[in-house]
Amino acid sequence: MPETAPQPALLLDDYLGLIDDSCVAILPHVLRIAAELGVADVLADGPRDAAAIAEAVGAHPGALHRLLRALASVGVLIEEDARVFRLTPAGNRLRAGVEGSVRTSLLNVESQLAWLHGIDTLRTGRSVFDDRHGGFFAHKDADGASDQAFLQRMRERAARLYPRFATDTDWSECSTVMDLGGGDGYQLDAILRREPRLRGVLFDRPAVVAAVRAEGTFEGPNRELAAGDFFEGVPEGADTHLLCSVLHDWTDEQCVSILRSSRAALEPGGRLMIVDMLVPDDGSWHPSKWSDIGMMVLTGGRERTAQEFEALLTEADFTLSAVRAVPDSLFSVLEAK
Repeated sequence: MPETAPQPALLLDDYLGLIDDSCVAILPHVLRIAAELGVADVLADGPRDAAAIAEAVGAHPGALHRLLRALASVGVLIEEDARVFRLTPAGNRLRAGVEGSVRTSLLNVESQLAWLHGIDTLRTGRSVFDDRHGGFFAHKDADGASDQAFLQRMRERAARLYPRFATDTDWSECSTVMDLGGGDGYQLDAILRREPRLRGVLFDRPAVVAAVRAEGTFEGPNRELAAGDFFEGVPEGADTHLLCSVLHDWTDEQCVSILRSSRAALEPGGRLMIVDMLVPDDGSWHPSKWSDIGMMVLTGGRERTAQEFEALLTEADFTLSAVRAVPDSLFSVLEAK
């Protein structure tokens, strides 16, 4: 591992400062999941292959390998060779019964539901974020405070990201912009303030739409709230669908379902726009690597490279037409038709 690899405390500070949306404070959850699975205990006698570790702890091999690489990126493990990992001194703190073990300190980490679902995701390799299967959203929506906390995080990030995106995008040929899963419409608000002639439709989960309607934060003659299921279909008639930090919540199969819903609903010639944080193609360290592990732990989803997004778009009968960075941010826009 390079000497300049991020250290856990510094990475956590950077992570909390840079990523404040879907996977806030995921590092404690990842450490707790590793401790609960017994990853460090399996490695106590020396390096082992990722597949052997997965078998020993009863985890899905692909999901566990991503967890191991995330732990290596913060100095808890070292990847000695392809898929071969060993403990570092910091990693020893994940073991049971050793001095300074993190197990006790993580017992009361907030959002217990998140790590419980994370354990399930690691063991099965499938998403647990699907309402139809009684997943994370179904539990989260039962708690109004959770929805309000989610909306607040969206507002905080929106103040930095969406005005830049709205200003840097050409809306001249659009008449209706639809935001799928945009939290509380703040990205649409930034667009509609710049282009008041546009019509904006916020399409999200029923509980989020209900919370937005109750707050009155997305109101106006050219603004519409619509509740529904991304997988089953979305309202028709938009020139541009804006999926803002949504696709990383889902597995590849779920992403294709959402994209196909969008494909069917777009007006002829309409654009699909995905605003998300891309994993660097060269494999270099980037905050998206922790966003990626956060999505895997919470949902089974993951961040993707531009090429991986393109493959999903192609499967859903889209053609990727452009990829551009959002100025002064960690995000990029992928445009498809």
